[in-house]
Amino acid sequence: MDFTHFTAGKDDSDRRLDRILRRFLSEENLSSIYKLLRKGLVKVNGKKADGNFRISEGDDIQIADFLLSSASKNENPGAEKTSPLSKDIIIFKNESILILNKPYDIPVQPSSSSRGNSLAEIVQKDYEISHKKDSLSFRTGPLHRLDRKTTGLIAFSQNLEGAKWFSEKIKSHEIQKIYLAVLQGKLMEKQVWEDQIEKLENSNEQAGSGNFHTVSVNSSGEGKFAHTEVTPLSQGIFCGKEVTIVRVLITTGRTHQIRSQSAYHGFPLLGDTAYGAVKIDSKRFGQDFFLHASELYFPKDNPLSLPEKITSPLPEFFPTFN
Repeated sequence: MDFTHFTAGKDDSDRRLDRILRRFLSEENLSSIYKLLRKGLVKVNGKKADGNFRISEGDDIQIADFLLSSASKNENPGAEKTSPLSKDIIIFKNESILILNKPYDIPVQPSSSSRGNSLAEIVQKDYEISHKKDSLSFRTGPLHRLDRKTTGLIAFSQNLEGAKWFSEKIKSHEIQKIYLAVLQGKLMEKQVWEDQIEKLENSNEQAGSGNFHTVSVNSSGEGKFAHTEVTPLSQGIFCGKEVTIVRVLITTGRTHQIRSQSAYHGFPLLGDTAYGAVKIDSKRFGQDFFLHASELYFPKDNPLSLPEKITSPLPEFFPTFN
């Protein structure tokens, strides 16, 4: 019987064999995978192994050829594949972290309507091409959130070390995120907003999407604490409305934090109709929502060799005033 051999990489270490096999045998349930292991149709280093066997870097996983899809068996390892990830939006990349300048109106996470065009799916395809020999099981993914119409810096993991470190530092607030936003109204001085935010019941149904829901600031003190610092940079007129371009620092990462707090304090994000702002014609102005993740700050001398500061340019249609 012929077997196809796969070599475990660093990020496969200490992963269960059955979890790794799910990637290659996606149509098989766990019960079927255990049956294949008992029959010796899947082996590790030439020997039978249980599903809970912990893989080590360099282990040789052998899978009977007839179990694999024709695409897997006929794949030419020497054939070059083109990554779907545009180099134009790559801000930083090393073996641990990938940071992109997210375009307007591109979803980060996949959905029923994204059809393979979400950033998460695109980055995963790029990873499979560029890191093919690094891991059999590791999947890259976004390390923080950006809404579909928000532009700017978004980080993705490239290995387990990067994913764990970045997630820990986000949780401990040691990674600082700065945004630029266009607010409706004339904000004249710096404001610090400290509020409690909670999800609005049934707001996803009202918005017409199971993947979208709004939040609100709860004046009674219930909800999750949110801290936002807003500094005005310039004022101007846009679509006949007074607007202010602001620099926004958030020290907490709540869903729709900037959007909900801005609206609550009387300065909704321009075009953010979900939170009471006027509607902007995207066909006329290029986009109808103006929130840009402009800067990321990292701890000095960090183990991932990230620079202390990473910035991204403003999108083409983001308004500016002198």
